[in-house]
Amino acid sequence: MKLDQKDIQILNLLQNNARLSNKEVAAELDIAPSTCHERLKRLTREGFFKAFNADLNLKKLGINVQVIVAVRLKKHEREIINSFIKRIRTLKGVIKFYHMAGDTDFMIHIGVKDSDDLRSFILDKLANFSYIDHIETAMIFYDECVCNLSIFESGS
Repeated sequence: MKLDQKDIQILNLLQNNARLSNKEVAAELDIAPSTCHERLKRLTREGFFKAFNADLNLKKLGINVQVIVAVRLKKHEREIINSFIKRIRTLKGVIKFYHMAGDTDFMIHIGVKDSDDLRSFILDKLANFSYIDHIETAMIFYDECVCNLSIFESGS
């Protein structure tokens, strides 16, 4: 499916605020609500939306420390990778993780209450994985999702 300028604008608007109503999106794009509704149905049917999520205020939930943990495995066998993915999904504090190419095999976004919880996560959970070769942690000072689909806009 080829996206046109209006489709891209709809995706941009909803990616930044999925709570916008059809009427609000239509008004922002200066199109009829019925046209906007049909476009949204088509974009949804074609799989352009993976999910609609709430971006939670982690501090309100007691998550005061966020880090990215880079993990390198000792071996790169499918069974080990699948086992790691299965286990990492079960760990309390994992917000999101990425399987990477390059020197780092996985990047894990972790949220914890404080530095003691972070230490416990690293030493009591991750360090127990026998197939981890290296762990490196970087603290997040500020996070913001800047999701801009302008690379798909024509003429840019």
